[in-house]
Parts: sequence; structure tokens; C-alpha cells
Amino acid sequence: MNRVIQWILWFLVFALTQGLLLVLLAWLVPGIQVHSFAAAVLGGVIITLVLGLAWRLIYWSAARLHPILFPLLTFFLTGIVIILAVNLVDLLYPGALEISGLWDAILVALVVTLGMTFLGALFSLQDDRGYDWFVTQPLSRRYNQTPHAAQAGILFLEIDGLAEPVLRSAMDQGWMPTLKRWLEGGTHQIKGWEPDLSSQTSASQAGILLGNNAEIPAFRWYDKQQQKLMVSSKVATARALEQQLSNGHGLLTPDGGSRWNVFSGDAPDCLGTYSKMGARTSRGQQSYFLYFSNPYSVARTFGLFIVDIVRERYQAWQQRRQDVQPRIHRTFKYALVRAGTTVFLQEASLFMLLADMLRGMPAVYTTLFAYDEVAHHSGIMRPDAFKVLKKLDHLFAQLERASQRAPRPYHLVVLSDHGQSQGATFTQRYGQSLGQLVEQLVAQSTLRVAGALDPDEGWDSLSTALTEALRKDSRTMRLVRRALRGQMHDGQVALSPQGEATEEQISQKLSGSQVLVLASGNLGLISFTDDPARLTYEQLSHRFPGLLLGLSQHEGISFLLVHSETEGGLVLGAKGIYYLEQGYAVGENPLAPFGSSAAAHLKRTDGFSNAPDILVMSLYRPETGEVAAFEELVGCHGGLGGPQTHPFVLYPVVLPMDPGPIVGAAALHTQLKTWVRTSSKQSKLP
Repeated sequence: MNRVIQWILWFLVFALTQGLLLVLLAWLVPGIQVHSFAAAVLGGVIITLVLGLAWRLIYWSAARLHPILFPLLTFFLTGIVIILAVNLVDLLYPGALEISGLWDAILVALVVTLGMTFLGALFSLQDDRGYDWFVTQPLSRRYNQTPHAAQAGILFLEIDGLAEPVLRSAMDQGWMPTLKRWLEGGTHQIKGWEPDLSSQTSASQAGILLGNNAEIPAFRWYDKQQQKLMVSSKVATARALEQQLSNGHGLLTPDGGSRWNVFSGDAPDCLGTYSKMGARTSRGQQSYFLYFSNPYSVARTFGLFIVDIVRERYQAWQQRRQDVQPRIHRTFKYALVRAGTTVFLQEASLFMLLADMLRGMPAVYTTLFAYDEVAHHSGIMRPDAFKVLKKLDHLFAQLERASQRAPRPYHLVVLSDHGQSQGATFTQRYGQSLGQLVEQLVAQSTLRVAGALDPDEGWDSLSTALTEALRKDSRTMRLVRRALRGQMHDGQVALSPQGEATEEQISQKLSGSQVLVLASGNLGLISFTDDPARLTYEQLSHRFPGLLLGLSQHEGISFLLVHSETEGGLVLGAKGIYYLEQGYAVGENPLAPFGSSAAAHLKRTDGFSNAPDILVMSLYRPETGEVAAFEELVGCHGGLGGPQTHPFVLYPVVLPMDPGPIVGAAALHTQLKTWVRTSSKQSKLP
């Protein structure tokens, strides 16, 4: 009975809104005349009824042809409905509703459709029954011929950037009731693990998905052998790294799916995966197109997108009003990126995961970027970030509910690739960037120093999503290329605040600089580009007498990593040196605050062929967990220290877990690979 009342209320609100829109148009457009509000409401009722009945036909047609057909068919049908409505209204109220010409009718169709779409989104944002009715059920009908399988499937749901202590705090405060219920009900457990250096997505996902993350020293680095800047969120870099690291037996081989990841895990079915962009191998790509074909999904996403932009601007204002510290400046451009990440990518991910489950995919790994994006700018444990976690928790509940319709049972594994640490940035604390400090210390030379670049990872994620949306149709690609002037390169959408889309373009901007100072959170990398090989401690000391001393003694720097010709890897602190090869410290051990694995992580990085000339770790305060990012981000990751090195795995208890510690992403890969094999042999979940 409640459902019937809800549907009646929905219908009445829609009809009234359509009538009000007709009155508004009549006030604004001379060619549209409304002489009676009752006539406008009646017209709205007719429009609502016919469009409501026609949505399934529109969805069916667009899903089988091309996503762009949805808006085209909707406007075309709405135009016909408006002509019909005017004629029907004229029978009851002669002359009460008039539309004088074709263009006026098109304008009415446009406004009415947008109004109905937006209202439908706002009216059903948190309505699970509406989502099930308009999204889950149509997908279930589409895949109802999928054969049932006794073997269990597994979904790996990665929350980018969420540390275990932050997760536990969010559950304790009531932000994540679904995950808390899983834990308290005894169906799941949590285990922490320790990422490699660098603690960021590309290094962690290479290890998790491919079982190998060698030669990834940071999010971005300068490769002296190739003489180019490498940025791991760029398609060309990700593709080259996967070719280098993959042995063909990744986590998702032989029949898994990769969704919105940096690397594929050797999955044959990839979507939104950086390393596979441009490859036409995805069987699941149709699910992505179905997302754009579903009128409810488009409406819901549009409504949520607008709401999230408003929410972000309000939250940024609240931080300024309350003088929350530390904080950074948040622009309107960032609000667009945030909304794209927290709404578009998340809604598309949910839709595709539902489709993957309902078509019986045996194993899927997906990255959910929303928390990482918001925590970078708002803070890792602030209400802004916790509200994003609440939405993610709701997504997990939707997947849990939809699994009852799936043709096989599913294990839901929630994990993170790294955490984030928080603190005022290096520039905020000391009034200069790391690049400016290096420039000051080498001032006696004629070298030109280029400072750290701060592109937002969210732009790359959105670029990947748009590229996937366009890949099905070359004609649409050509149209969009015209619209996005300078924002497409080699068939890839490449959005960025500065319009810098490729590693080559960035490298051109930095050409002529003999010193590159790059940043990955609180990890800094200094490379002297004119030297074809890594400079040694001895060479650096001779050529730049004050550089190493000035850096190591700076109060915002914990230590430096350099390589000695005679002693191997050296960790230089303000009051001591740690010898990585020999395994001991002279004076105060600069690695003491960073945990027992710090020396092993640094020794491994020191052995990379593309290690920087100088690796810099910023200030770390163990008593508070604070770090000082070399980028302008409140929450950061990439180095050592604080929650960034404490990701987690929340997993079903029926899956076997090695009792020992998990150190390094490759070790986690081994554990997850065991679960993929185990789940394929299970026929029943607890």
C-alpha cells in the first residue's frame, strides 16, 4: 500500500512540475501561450503519462543501438507528446494552450525533458526501491538467460586511499553501518597490510593486480634512460609499465574483469583501465553503454552531480568560516572534478558492478576513487570525507542486496591500496616549496630548477571515463574532439586544469631545466636531467657542496636517500646516517620513527634503475601522525609515516587468510590470488 501511495505522489509531483514549467515557458517565450493553469496542469499530466509509459521503449531502443539515441529519442518523443497534449487540451479548454511553431515546440520539449529528468533524480536519490525498479530489474531481465553456476564469484572493491584506522573510526561513528554489520555479524574480518614505497595507487595496484611493482618509485618520476617524465596515471605510462611488469598470470586471469584501475590484472575484460585504453577487448563495455542508455541512471547522475557541486562549495565555505586548519584553497574547477569522481564515476561503477554480477562474472576488481579525492582536499577524518564513506557503504549494501539476484553466489571483499596522512603542507609551514628550497641551495650554479607539478588525479580518472564513453562510435569521437579543442590526444580525452594531457607535453614544458623536483605526497624526488646516470653521494657533495647538508638539516625534512659509490644506499638525517647495505646507524637513526620495514623499503627503492638522484622524505611527527606534503594537499600519500602506510582488507571469514603479516603489494597479490582460486571451488556462502 505504501508503494502505491508513493507512486501516486511521484505522479502528482511530476504532473504539477510539468504544468509549472509550461507556465514559466509561456512567461518567457512569446510563441507559447497558456491561458489557464488548469490547462497547463492537464498538459503536464498527459506529458507525464505518455513519457512514463514510453521510457521502457526508449531504454530498449537505445540499449541496442547507441547511447546517444536516448536523448534524441526522448526529445523526439516529447515533441510528439506535446503536440498531442496541445490537441487534447484544446478539446477540453479551447485555446487555453497554444504553441505557435516548430522551434517553440522543440524548446518546450527540451525544458520539459530536463525538468522531468532533474526532478526524477532529486526525488529518488536515496530511494533503493526506485533504483531497483529502474536499474537492477532491467539489468536482471537483460541477463536472465545467464546460466547459473554453483561456483562462487568474488568482487574486489577497492576504496582508494582509506586507512584502516580511518575505516574503524568511520564505523564506530555510524558512517558505515553495512561494513560494521558484516564485522559484528561474524561474516567478515579486517586485516591490515603494509604497502611498498611509494604508498600510492600505481605502485600498489601493480603489485596487487600484476604481482610485480618494481621500478615504480613514485606517482611521477624522471626516467633518465628514456629522458622523459613518467606520470603513472597517464595512459602511455600505465601501458608501458604493464608490458614491463606483467607475466600473463595476473589476479584476474583467465576470465575476470578490471574496472577503473591503473592496471588490468591480465583480465580479458577491461573497462576504464588505464593500461588497456584503446584496446577493444572488453566484453563488459556494453554495460557501460547501457548506463548511458538508462534514463533513470542519466537522471539520477545529473541530479547528484549538481547537488555535489553545491555540497562541495558549501563545505569549502564552512571550513573557511570555521577556520579549520590545516586546509587548502578549493576552487570551482575542483568542485567539478570532485562531482565527477564522487558521482559520475561512482554511479557508473555501481551500474557496471551490478551488470557484472547479474551476468555472472567470476572475478572483478574495481577502484572507487571518491574518498581519496575528497580526503586530499578536505582532510582524512573530517565530515566531508566521512559523508563520502557513507555513500560508499550504501553502495556496498546495494551490491549485497543485488547479489541475491545473481546467477552465482558472490564474496564481497573491501580493501584499500594505501591510506592517507594529514598535515599542513611544506609550503604552508615554511613559506617555500621543495623546488624553491633546492633552487636556493644550488644558487651558486647555473642550473635551472623546475618545481613539483601538482596535476589532480581526478582529471585523469574523468578523462578515462569519457574516453570509454566515446570508444564505441568514431563519429561521436570526431564531434567531441571538435568540442574539446586541445583536450584530446591520440584518441584519448585528456582533461586537466592547464590543458596538459600527455607526458610529452609536460616534458616540453620542463625542457631546459637541469633539475627536476617532483612530488608524490610527502615524498620528494630530485633528478639532475643532464646526467645520464644517477649521481652518487660523492658526485653530489663535490658539485653542490651545500645541497645535501642544507636539505638534511632542514626542519621540514626527515631524511634523504642517496647512493654512495663505496657504501651503497645512505639515509641522511639531521643527526645521523643509516647504512642500508650494512644495516646499522651512526648517530641518531633517521628511520627510527618510520617502523621496522622502512629500511627494507628504502633499500629496494635504492636498487631501482630509475631511482632519483635524491629521494626526500618530509617532516613526520609520530605522536600525531602528521606529515608535510610537498604538494598542496591536506591529505596525502606516497611516502612513509602515519596512516598512509596502513591500508586494510575486509574479507569474508570463509576465505583462508595467511596468519602472518602482509608486507608489500605483491604479498597481498598472492593472498588475493588464493581467494580467486578458492572461491571458484565454493558453492555456498555463509
